[in-house]
Amino acid sequence: MKNIFKTSALALVVAGSMASCNDFLTVDPVDKPVMESFYVTPDALLSTTSTLYASKTWSNFHMNFQWKMDMINGDIFYTYAAEGQWFFGNYTPINQYINEGWKGLYNVILFCNSVINDVVPICNGSITEADKTQALAEARAIRGYCYYMIAEIWHDAPIVENNSATISSGNFDMPRNTQASIYRFAMDDLDFAVANLQPANNDVWRLDVRKARALRAKLAVTMASHSDRSDRAELYSKAAADALYCIENTEALTSIDFATLFDVDKNNTPESILAIQCASLGYSFGNGRTTAWSRSDILADEQWGGGKGPTISLQMSFDRNDKRRMWTFMKNGDYYPNLAKAQGGYTYKIVNREEDADVALEERNEMNSHIKKYIVGKNADTGGKSGTIQDAANNIYLMRLADVYLTYVEAVMGTADQTSDPTAMKYFNMVRQRAGLTEPSSVTYLELLKERRCEFAFESQTWFDTQRLRYRSGVQAALDWVNNGHGTGYNRCAQYIEKEGVDATNENNDDSYKIVSSTAESARFDPIYLNESSFTCPIPAAVSSSSPALNGAPVDYFGE
Repeated sequence: MKNIFKTSALALVVAGSMASCNDFLTVDPVDKPVMESFYVTPDALLSTTSTLYASKTWSNFHMNFQWKMDMINGDIFYTYAAEGQWFFGNYTPINQYINEGWKGLYNVILFCNSVINDVVPICNGSITEADKTQALAEARAIRGYCYYMIAEIWHDAPIVENNSATISSGNFDMPRNTQASIYRFAMDDLDFAVANLQPANNDVWRLDVRKARALRAKLAVTMASHSDRSDRAELYSKAAADALYCIENTEALTSIDFATLFDVDKNNTPESILAIQCASLGYSFGNGRTTAWSRSDILADEQWGGGKGPTISLQMSFDRNDKRRMWTFMKNGDYYPNLAKAQGGYTYKIVNREEDADVALEERNEMNSHIKKYIVGKNADTGGKSGTIQDAANNIYLMRLADVYLTYVEAVMGTADQTSDPTAMKYFNMVRQRAGLTEPSSVTYLELLKERRCEFAFESQTWFDTQRLRYRSGVQAALDWVNNGHGTGYNRCAQYIEKEGVDATNENNDDSYKIVSSTAESARFDPIYLNESSFTCPIPAAVSSSSPALNGAPVDYFGE
């Protein structure tokens, strides 16, 4: 498993250096004889394809961009500087995190393209055709899923199929391709993967046919959600079949503990469909969320998450009995034995101070709450697996089993507004069973979105859910949904303020605070309303300035 993290030097060189203005195209040349002498054993090929899953390969995306999507959807309250633009929905092409996200996803695609076009064609020695096919299928599955994400974030963007060929042509000024083209390209990749991946792998973190079908199901329901497509029924049927295949060939969701899903010692359980593989090997080799989201240095060796927290609307989305809640975000009185172990565990308080201390150890934020999901504690709490430079060893999910269950429900529902289908409700209610919630006999589309928000909060999935709502119900419906707090009635500006008479004796009483939603009530902000432009990230200025064609109208990649 070390190969995932300690990438071979040759594999890195083959994949590229990300050094130029057009860094999503950059590939460093490698002498063919050197490559041919290296790729002569199955282990050499496996070592290279392992980089497709490695945190280092995905680092710009997951460290600097991915969770900003939780801010644009109103799940994370944070208003500071360039990050704050995501909370307000007013990001611009010069926002540094947009460039990091773009660069990050195209970097993964670059690695995939190198496996497909540069590595596999020159494999020889004891590498079999089956080995080559597996490598191609893994690379195409991951490339397809990256393009799915690009289509949802930027909508229209370049399809780069062969970096080496593009660079050899000397034409770096690439136009954007249409979102429909990107969908088709991604589906072609995932169709190939499903047809050619092995049923199982010795490395449990690798993709197999079951997992690829789960990824394809997600793409299919997204494509089907577009109300102007004529093949919606076919796509929903395809998604349902794929999701059901994955569900029926995986351990039951209800036997997997939600509380430990995000811990360092629970990587690659049956819940994991596709995850970025992390390790404590230095900056960019691991998961940076413990650092970025932790409330204070009581919880992390380094941190800057004191000002971040779950929005009021997210907090209000959870039923009082929802077991997921305390493992998603911390509220007054919650106790976590796996954090601050040297002090006997950690109890969350709105304001945390030593007895009779004038200075608080931990101040409150506007949400009276902080994030728990992905927070694993100090290095000492995890046996050295939390890292000290944003490199915790807990993996980052790109898709997990609960998503497959709920994708099946969405696919069965199709273009209808609700479903009571027995099989769909069985799997919908298994998600709720694990959360300790009641089991309804039917579910509407908006109720499904609410369930997904609670299940996947802080996993950067709500962005994609809101996009599907927009495709099927229109821009205004999606705007109303997001601006109204996903059906809770709380705009993202809502915050807690102290009532009169609050002091150290009652500052940790919940009823010492009230929710306000306007500056007239002493909130920091009046209601914040996203607009249609918020649903599409602009092309990063750093890229479009050197590739003017990106500023033109998108074109069909397939030329039809």
